[in-house]
Amino acid sequence: MVRHAGVIVRVLLPVALLACGGDGKKTPKKPSGKGDAKANAKAETPADREAKRHAAALALIPEGTSCLPAALKEPNAPQLELAAIGSDAIVCAHDTDRLRLLGLIACWKIDLASGDLTYQAATPQPGRSFAVKLEGGCARDYCLPKDAKPPADGIAYVAWNQDGKKVAVLAGDDVHLFDAESKTRDSGFSVRGDKGVAGEPTGLHWISEVVFVEGKDSAASGVWVFKTDGTQVGPIEGLGGKDPKPLSTHGGSFVTLDKARVAIAEQGFSTVTTYEADTGKRAKIVRKVAKAPCKPAELDAFWKDTNAAAAPKCKEFLTKNFAHLVGADAVAGKTNLLVLLRGPRLGELAVLEAKTLVEKKSIKLPWCDAGGGTAGGAGDDAASDAKAASPKDTKETKAKSTTRGATKKPPAKAEDPDAGGE
Repeated sequence: MVRHAGVIVRVLLPVALLACGGDGKKTPKKPSGKGDAKANAKAETPADREAKRHAAALALIPEGTSCLPAALKEPNAPQLELAAIGSDAIVCAHDTDRLRLLGLIACWKIDLASGDLTYQAATPQPGRSFAVKLEGGCARDYCLPKDAKPPADGIAYVAWNQDGKKVAVLAGDDVHLFDAESKTRDSGFSVRGDKGVAGEPTGLHWISEVVFVEGKDSAASGVWVFKTDGTQVGPIEGLGGKDPKPLSTHGGSFVTLDKARVAIAEQGFSTVTTYEADTGKRAKIVRKVAKAPCKPAELDAFWKDTNAAAAPKCKEFLTKNFAHLVGADAVAGKTNLLVLLRGPRLGELAVLEAKTLVEKKSIKLPWCDAGGGTAGGAGDDAASDAKAASPKDTKETKAKSTTRGATKKPPAKAEDPDAGGE
């Protein structure tokens, strides 16, 4: 019986294994006709990604738009930035939504006589950075070294130098310098060190042979200076006092005035400290404002959040004198500053006297929800003063500087047309 049982086992076991597909070979799956989507999917190229970003940008601001879309007033909307490029004053919408980061969405040339906008394709503004998502270790085709430590959030900042031939990429704790055309990496340096950035790096600017890196932590925000060879100059500090302290951009802004100078505006342009890139020379401008009818706690709360509650008189005073200048951008002329306002006056330009920061004129840009780009501008009076803060005048811009609406008499004495922002 034992021998017969063994025979039965030897006979039945292969049969059972065959019945269960247990011959050691996997049963081939029938082809579905669809194939493996991941295996067959075409690898996305940089051109494909750029096409997607371009389509998304046009969905936000259609090509040819000659007014500011109302969507720019919404939370997390693209931020407007001002620049002087050649002989033109340019305003661009820059995407800051960290889930999208499309870069520059659209740009417009500003007619400073009327406030009219002429649509232009989005082009990087010289010296200024915008945030991008790293894709495969690359920031818009400028690829980091394989041994580079990428930032935890996967976000980098890209800036072209003023002639457009070089590109700086700030990724985490390092700045990488590239040839713009070949996209090869030339050099790089760390932003950390004894005179390096404190807190989280949040942006960079490239003026002359100097890279400015913005940084912030829970206590303060500042700007640190580096030569392109990596030499650390340190933070931009205030003038005066026995113990100079780094200037803070919290409640203020860092602005690129021209090809030679930057500035830090503190607390709604209460003061503006200019800094010459090549020499490090600084100058301070103070804006005289009446004493605020506010308690110390109300002032502290306002500079942390401009929407903070305050007594009616205090709130009215702070809103009127400061809210529109918190985070404002600016370019410089010989006698004036042309300032792109924020907050309650978003969509306006102000002409500030360069020595006192007193507002002389304003120029309203057209909103699409208020006439589709046909809204009236500032007229001749604003234009005559704005020229001093605008890029250098040309025959073409003079020809276009016409009055809209009722004709006004020209000012008795026009300001210097060569007082440009370049």
